[in-house]
Amino acid sequence: MSIRSTVRDRVTHSTPEAAALGAFGVITALQEIHPANQVLSLAAAFKVTADVLRFDTAELMQIVGRMQADCTFRNEDTFSAISAYVDGEITKRFT
Repeated sequence: MSIRSTVRDRVTHSTPEAAALGAFGVITALQEIHPANQVLSLAAAFKVTADVLRFDTAELMQIVGRMQADCTFRNEDTFSAISAYVDGEITKRFT
């Protein structure tokens, strides 16, 4: 089994909680640099990683969007916790 198919299987069967946990780690790693560079760095890492693994970035965004909508529908704080973390650790530190 190729790395691409292994990653694809994990992406399509992952949970919002797993996505959020990873997001917290990424945000933590970036929080010391200016928000403009954070956004650009995240976008670059996302695009390059998706390209190397031959994923459609729009498809990945749709998967995350569905996870977020599902959490909102179930009234779970999974993605709002990420938003609050970004607001507290990044936005407020640079204003």
